Amino acid sequence: MDKRRAMVGKTMQEGVALLTALLLVALVTILTVNLQWDTSLDIRRSENLFESDQALLYALGAEAWASEILRTDARDSVTDHTGEDWATAVTTLPIEGGAIRGYVEDMQGRFNLNNLVNGSGQIDEVALKQFERLLTALELNPAVARITVDWLDHDLEPGFPNGAEDSFYTARVPPYRTANLVITSTSELLSVGEMDAASFRILAPYVAALPNGTALNINTASASVLRSLSDQISDTVAENLVGERGDQGFTDLTPFADLVEPEVMQSLELSSSFFRVTADVSIGSTRFTMYSLLERDDGQSMPVMRTFNSE
Repeated sequence: MDKRRAMVGKTMQEGVALLTALLLVALVTILTVNLQWDTSLDIRRSENLFESDQALLYALGAEAWASEILRTDARDSVTDHTGEDWATAVTTLPIEGGAIRGYVEDMQGRFNLNNLVNGSGQIDEVALKQFERLLTALELNPAVARITVDWLDHDLEPGFPNGAEDSFYTARVPPYRTANLVITSTSELLSVGEMDAASFRILAPYVAALPNGTALNINTASASVLRSLSDQISDTVAENLVGERGDQGFTDLTPFADLVEPEVMQSLELSSSFFRVTADVSIGSTRFTMYSLLERDDGQSMPVMRTFNSE
């Protein structure tokens, strides 16, 4: 009997030892797999950070290149038009591990939203009418113009008949208030009443957020923006103006003398100071886009604002 008990006890001990060994092997296997997974994630994160840093440096290099082109252009010409070197897009340039693409846009070829109010924060009726005409030309709601004025002006009284101040926005979910300040990014329009994402996508290529009083360059403005300058400029007239200026642009404002009001003529120019550089860099699996607003003054070109991966 004692011998049988000893054999059973030995068998149980061996079973426990085997089970313990299996548990240890399973535990080591789990730890090894987790360690390998964490290591691979760390390596991938490091690669992404390295590629992002590389992409940023390439984008900054593109910005510097564009700045030099703009400085050279300011030295060699007195007007800015679409036939100049800065307006030529760089489709694709190979770089180590990827490619870079980019282009420069004249932001003064767009309607400046901050012109809707003057330096004192009061409504500019001339700019308001222009914005209403632009919205109408793009088949968008012209009421957005008056609502945008309320977003910019310094008071809290809704404009008539289509204004919107704090009382309108605080009733939304979630509630918020009007900025009552200049717009720094055109994407702020997405917070303005009566503006939805689909409408913004249509409007975005025609508007800019520049310092108040910045003139419009008729040599780079689109037909829709030219159309907004006067009720006398129809779609056909606007297209004819674009065709007349060609790639070399107008040398004076004469073609607009009989088409726009004197106060509008004062807001037109043949050259520009604000340009936006878009640099799109692909390295490995990383895609990086930088938008850089440059101001050219006295032959120098300096970045005013940079945004990354979103305008």
